[in-house]
Amino acid sequence: MPAARTDNTTTLDAFAAYYDLNTAALCAHIVARGQAAAGIRNTETATANLSRIVEAALRLANRKGFAAMTLRELAAASGLSLGGLYAYIRNKDSLAQLIQQQIGVTLRTVMTDTLTDLTDPRERLALAIRSHVFTTELLRDWFFFLYMEAHHLTSTARGEAIALERGSETVFCDIIRAGQTSGAYAGVPAPVAAGLLKAMLQDWYLKRMKHHARGLDALSYADTVTSAIEAYLTTPGIPEEIP
Repeated sequence: MPAARTDNTTTLDAFAAYYDLNTAALCAHIVARGQAAAGIRNTETATANLSRIVEAALRLANRKGFAAMTLRELAAASGLSLGGLYAYIRNKDSLAQLIQQQIGVTLRTVMTDTLTDLTDPRERLALAIRSHVFTTELLRDWFFFLYMEAHHLTSTARGEAIALERGSETVFCDIIRAGQTSGAYAGVPAPVAAGLLKAMLQDWYLKRMKHHARGLDALSYADTVTSAIEAYLTTPGIPEEIP
């Protein structure tokens, strides 16, 4: 790992090296928390098999949709037997919930770590944006799956997906309000600004090829979004937020 945390968001490669964001690492966390692989004592085997299941589910969902995917197809695509599949998940809903919960934990952990010990609101906002873009870049298939398949989830899982989205918006909203308190930002409606910011961040992993065609990589997109939201937040004359 890099020695200084302030260097971790300088480039996507540095960020990836420090936070180890990939399917195998996330599945290892799921197994470690005891959320999958009941009765399987070898954590390396459990992590490897769960990674195969998740990767296969993401591929199938992207190709034909999660709702149309059957567990038999998932077992075949992952290289496990149907019985072996049931050692890790009860059904498709439980798999979707595992993916969703781990994404929530990961994004919250990374953003919290990125912002630790930073007090300047403008620096906090820039780093929060960059860490969000980098996280979704490295885990694009996971985030794309959750966005596209949320309407197929159970009502409970849909509620958790909404809470996940609002959670990151709240982080941005709190930073913006702190900036308003310090005088760095104008008195714009902070929840509206956070919602606009979230939409721009989602556009990266939903329509990444469009931005690539315009010559933007993850870092330059994060910097572009930061410039755009900063321009909005520092523009005078926008109606202030109603308490």
